[in-house]
Amino acid sequence: MKTSYATIMFTVINFVLLFAIIVVIYKAIQGFKSFINRNKEMDKKIDIILNKLENKEDK
Repeated sequence: MKTSYATIMFTVINFVLLFAIIVVIYKAIQGFKSFINRNKEMDKKIDIILNKLENKEDK
């Protein structure tokens, strides 16, 4: 059984690329989650500010 160095090299390259793709997808999901959480926090802060402004207008 003869294995060529090119086959071994391409196999290693494929595994490295697969690992890199998985890491990129993981980082993208984490970034998307943090973006959603930041927007939720901003919505809460805006609601608080609007409520305070409405209370000042009523007085």
